[in-house]
Amino acid sequence: MRLVNFIIRRLAFAFITLLVLGFVIFYTTIFFPPVERALIFVSPFAYSHPGFDIYSRLPDIARRYHLDDPFYVQYAVWLKGVFTEGTLGYSFYYNEWVTVIIAKKFPATLEIVLYSAPIIIFGGIKLGAYSARRAHERKGREDPIDFIIRVVTTGTYSVPSFFSALLLILIFCSSLHWVGLGRVGMNADMFIHSRKWIPYTGLYTIDALLNGQLWVFTDALSHLVLPVITVTLSMLPIIARITRQSMLGELSNQYVIMAKAKGLRKGEVLSHARRNSMISILTISSIILASLLTGLIVTEYTFNIGGLGFSVVRAAQKYDFPLLVGLAVFFCFIFAIVNFAVDIIYTYIDPRVRL
Repeated sequence: MRLVNFIIRRLAFAFITLLVLGFVIFYTTIFFPPVERALIFVSPFAYSHPGFDIYSRLPDIARRYHLDDPFYVQYAVWLKGVFTEGTLGYSFYYNEWVTVIIAKKFPATLEIVLYSAPIIIFGGIKLGAYSARRAHERKGREDPIDFIIRVVTTGTYSVPSFFSALLLILIFCSSLHWVGLGRVGMNADMFIHSRKWIPYTGLYTIDALLNGQLWVFTDALSHLVLPVITVTLSMLPIIARITRQSMLGELSNQYVIMAKAKGLRKGEVLSHARRNSMISILTISSIILASLLTGLIVTEYTFNIGGLGFSVVRAAQKYDFPLLVGLAVFFCFIFAIVNFAVDIIYTYIDPRVRL
């Protein structure tokens, strides 16, 4: 029963958070004239029949959605469209509904996250825990392996991701010609856009396997290597350093000393310490995961991967504020979902969270 009450409270908190963030996002649009803001309100359920010219009807759309009424009325109308119809407006740069653009672009971002997030999170935890164990066993003396791990993680984290991306492109694309930019090569791209291809998920590596095209899978996977390496180099050190600090803090607690005095094996002691340090590790992991899902702007733009991050850059360059607003709302939704899921996981790691 406590778990159910906890879930209800977290859902209510997530909903309130979305309302507040939605208010902040919507407030930034009131400085535009009503006719221009109409593109944020317009719904595909009302304006999507063939041959319809949305731009010629913007004044009528502005009146229909009460854009000359007080601010709170406009906000209520906008919220109703977002929550009941999923309306995020119309992009004048892509000449497409924002929801359709997100549905098309999100798989490209998700595919990078699918391969990089496990390496970042689990690899960072393993590396940080190993570094903490080495430092703890030396009892205040400098351990060479721990020192090397700290130097490498600090160095890789300090290098800007755009510099890592450009360096990888210079070596593996320009000099060695091992891989190219984009999501797939030219031949694979032509096959994907042919009638023989069935887009099950939008993720090229998974769809290639479902279509029985191993060569497309290999091509798509090879194009993911450099973006995944770039993201991993910038994010994994964060997890490793947080894990190391948390583990060292736990290993110095009294219960660890008592466990050793009772004769518990080293692996069991480390397992208890790792579990108790997971709260802070899980917190930073959730932030990183949400950040990855909301668009890898530098990575996608540098490697010419048309994901959400790439769309953010294009929308900013073309002053496509309906798309920017829609993406901002979608990003807030992603953060709320990830935070809610992490809160539920907290209850299994530490049942005291439910209280």
